[in-house]
Amino acid sequence: MQANVDEETVQRRVLEAFRDVCETRGQAMYPEPDTSIGALGLESLQLVEVIFELESCYQVQVDEEQLAQLESVADVIEMFVDALQRTPQPTASQREVIT
Repeated sequence: MQANVDEETVQRRVLEAFRDVCETRGQAMYPEPDTSIGALGLESLQLVEVIFELESCYQVQVDEEQLAQLESVADVIEMFVDALQRTPQPTASQREVIT
């Protein structure tokens, strides 16, 4: 997936992660890419949980220094698209399954 990053798929997954955390807080929010992080009312720990969940989902790590600069959901989407594009794609021999 890394070389062919599907931004729509990343966007859907990021939006889903934010919806999930809002639901656990008892908020029925449906964030869009232009929704500001502040409008979601998330505490910093909750934002970190969303980022950690997405890192686990995509098997990438994002630069923690970027977290303080996130202003909107679109920034999170862009951060993960960039991280996925920078992640080397496995070679054919690494993808082989030994049976």
